[in-house]
Amino acid sequence: MFGEFGPHCLEDASAIDRISESIRHRGPDASGFARGEHWMLGFRRLAILDLSAEGNQPMRSEDGQHILVFNGEVYNYLELRKALEAEGECFRSGTDTEVVLRLLMREGAKALNRLNGMFAFAYVDLKKRSYLLARDRFGVKPLYLRFGRGTLRFASELRGLLQWPDADRQIDPDAAVEYMALGYVPGDMCIFKGYTKLPPGHYIAGDLETPVMAATCWWQLDIAPDHRLMGQEEALLEELDVLLADATALRMRSDVPVALLLSGGIDSGLVGSYMAQSGGAPLGLVAGFNRADYDESDLACKTAEHVGMRVAVLTLTESDLAGVDRVAMVYDEPFGDPSALPMLYICEAARAHATVLLTGDGGDEAFGGYRRYVEIQKYRAIMALPDGVRGMIWALGRRRLSAQQAYRLAKATLPGSMLGAAFDGLGLARDPALGQLIHMEENTTRDLVPSVRRTWAGTTHKDLLSRQRMFDYAHYLPDDVLVKVDRASMAYSTEARSPFLDYRVAEFAAKLPARLLLRAGQGKRMLRQLARRRLPAEVAKGGKRGFGVPVGDWIRTPAGAAFVRERLLAPSTNISRLWRVDGVEALLTEHIEGRRDYGDQFWRLLILESWLRQHGAGAQA
Repeated sequence: MFGEFGPHCLEDASAIDRISESIRHRGPDASGFARGEHWMLGFRRLAILDLSAEGNQPMRSEDGQHILVFNGEVYNYLELRKALEAEGECFRSGTDTEVVLRLLMREGAKALNRLNGMFAFAYVDLKKRSYLLARDRFGVKPLYLRFGRGTLRFASELRGLLQWPDADRQIDPDAAVEYMALGYVPGDMCIFKGYTKLPPGHYIAGDLETPVMAATCWWQLDIAPDHRLMGQEEALLEELDVLLADATALRMRSDVPVALLLSGGIDSGLVGSYMAQSGGAPLGLVAGFNRADYDESDLACKTAEHVGMRVAVLTLTESDLAGVDRVAMVYDEPFGDPSALPMLYICEAARAHATVLLTGDGGDEAFGGYRRYVEIQKYRAIMALPDGVRGMIWALGRRRLSAQQAYRLAKATLPGSMLGAAFDGLGLARDPALGQLIHMEENTTRDLVPSVRRTWAGTTHKDLLSRQRMFDYAHYLPDDVLVKVDRASMAYSTEARSPFLDYRVAEFAAKLPARLLLRAGQGKRMLRQLARRRLPAEVAKGGKRGFGVPVGDWIRTPAGAAFVRERLLAPSTNISRLWRVDGVEALLTEHIEGRRDYGDQFWRLLILESWLRQHGAGAQA
């Protein structure tokens, strides 16, 4: 979707067509457009519910005074519709969009709390001359914004906003630094100056004549362990079992084929078991890789057989560094998570089988599944040292150690409990490699990039595990995991849904004490207990496995090293002058010689270079 509020709204029909075409992949089934005094709304439809023309958008009320463009799904729309019909409402379509429209007409922003789903929408009330922009609780669906000349513009992807005739493309160097440190541009920034995103769980409301950019928070998850729950594990398991079953059943509502992206892990395996429980003959799509160290197809097929799910194996061959161009094309901000590459291949192959894809995303944040949640417990003694002692260790050791040792020391000697925010190197500004690769201000007091520091500082009253989980809900989940899945799935006109992102499941897990999440060097204790009941034993007891891409190995080959030099060191490729040529050469030598693995850093830089060529036309550093 896209649009604009305020005076001087875009009227050029050809420009509006370009905006619509730029996001066609998000909705190839129909397009729509409507405009009035101080407002303009456009939409691309991916038909999921009620495939008839009655579901097309923008959707208007019968009197034409209320207009909605809605991207996403509200899973509890049937229950909401039934309640509205009991109050006298009549519906002309079978869509969730019409249910949302009627709720907004009645309740305005208060209706948001009744919606269980993923969405971004724009609503106009011509009677009140007002608008409402909103985004779902977790930020599953994106919404980019630009405010200027008294108008507020929005689009589902940044590429849409860049189609306005007067769109600026000036690189924000601070965003580039954060991207290199994090692997993604954080949600409160944009790679281009003057653009931003509506935060998850927020809305913007105003009048059409004088739109504003002030966002209001309508929902925020608070991780607050309730230690009174200890000793109630059996009852909690039963409650969770019911919650996940219902969350899965709701997400199977569709008028187009539904399938599951099934791995060898317990999260997607549990979703598969609940899909099978809901009836029908669900299909599991299993990705088979030709590298044994991260192929899980055997385990996934065992899960499917155990729960009674049909299987289609999507055979994916190993790619190489040239895949950066494909990733950079799809992700309209630099996105440096290497697992985006296989995700794109999986979604492309999945489109032949289904339009709706269920996933296990969100299970790690909710139930303590990430390796860092467990591993950091081993570093409590170091974290307990006074800041002065750790600062002295860093000052004395940083110049005397190997590259790998200096990197580890940089993390271990972070002040306070900041190691919890940067255990896997996430957001570590004091990493020596970052300063060698990117032009950045010399600031020896900076430990974490600003977005990480701000988020971490806001949770000082919490225990360490709660802080890590809240950080991941605030940053890693919406800005990495969900961006990866949304852009990859929508690039091939498919819709990804996850039962673990049902807000009821997240709120349930937010109350669980650490001892119900972590035990014996493993996370997701409660999910593992459910898995023992519902999945094969070898799956239930399996450890956390990443969605790996061997970038470091690729770069150590002669062809890989030559690719890096061609893309990053040739004078004609240094488009933005954001990176340091001398630093690239030095770290490439260290990487090839095995002194430290810089695979992630080089992948991020290669993505940035490719992205600048494809999206940054006319960009200024």
